[in-house]
Amino acid sequence: MILKTKYDPSISTKFVGVTGKTHKSVAEAKASFRLYPHGWVPCEAAFPQEFIDSEGTRYTALPDFHHPATGFYAEFKAHKMNGKGTRRAAVAAMTKIDSHIAQGLIAAAKRPYKALENAWNHSIQTMACKCSQLPSETPIVLIYETMADLNEERRCARNGVFMLSLDNLQSFNGFLLFASLGLNVEFSRNDFRYGVTPNES
Repeated sequence: MILKTKYDPSISTKFVGVTGKTHKSVAEAKASFRLYPHGWVPCEAAFPQEFIDSEGTRYTALPDFHHPATGFYAEFKAHKMNGKGTRRAAVAAMTKIDSHIAQGLIAAAKRPYKALENAWNHSIQTMACKCSQLPSETPIVLIYETMADLNEERRCARNGVFMLSLDNLQSFNGFLLFASLGLNVEFSRNDFRYGVTPNES
């Protein structure tokens, strides 16, 4: 694997991150350079399980980053997650937007921004499903590009989502480092607690 040392803003490689993977956004590609030194690597494969929303709709998901030494996964977002409650509602909203684009009512260039507000992969509820349905040994956290306000942190907590940002990851990365060394450590923030107990040899 050939690692890049810094983000390349040229047009041809604007989504390429630290490992050479093409990410979903410029922000995610840039984040990979900050996360990689702490053991986070970009994911190449979907979760090995399906998830089920509140209506019983099954779907698959591809995580953004993985911390192989501890089993943690991370979802990275540059924008606040939307409030679409189910996959069906999100699909219906995006279908309507695509119809409006086809009719010339919405510019096609605005679709990515509309997706942030309506698409299922940007919904706090899909993150909540992952948090509640993944096995305890492979938990997932939400990492925002910038520090979110207290209301957003509380909204995430109400939905069972553990939220951090690139700017306040230091202590959590320290927890992951000690956990990867097999030490008995704990981390807590806003009533979320993670603990690692070393295996007895």
